[in-house]
Amino acid sequence: MKRLIFTIAAFGCASLAAPAHAQEWSAEQSEAWTFVSSAWAEHTDPGTWHEDLDPAGYGWNNQYPVPTSRDQMAARTRVFGSEGEVLYYRLDPIKITVSGDTAIAYYFANIVETDHEGERDTSVERCADTLVKRSGEWRFLGWMCESTSAGSDD
Repeated sequence: MKRLIFTIAAFGCASLAAPAHAQEWSAEQSEAWTFVSSAWAEHTDPGTWHEDLDPAGYGWNNQYPVPTSRDQMAARTRVFGSEGEVLYYRLDPIKITVSGDTAIAYYFANIVETDHEGERDTSVERCADTLVKRSGEWRFLGWMCESTSAGSDD
């Protein structure tokens, strides 16, 4: 009986910590998440993220001290090419808020990739993407992804 109670309690705690499921989202939230996950599928390896970035937008990660514009991202890719090869990634949405033609998607990305030297690297990134709808289609207005370390909330 104690084992059954422990199992039920553990399941309850795990379900509270789990991200919201798509069936709990509004149509607008699902549409925004579909755009984010489709962008990952299309742009992860070829270094073409700038194609879905709004001309007024910026992207930022913890590998560079200031946000990067669409033109700067494209120029970097032209000079350096793609940085490595993504072997596996998994996206776990946490919260998605939609207000009119603007959305914010919070999620974790678990990424296994090889770097430009062929070395394998695994990272977990905490991401916040700001989306804007232009002519009926979502675009990234801005994003911030930062690597996290296990057990850290820094």
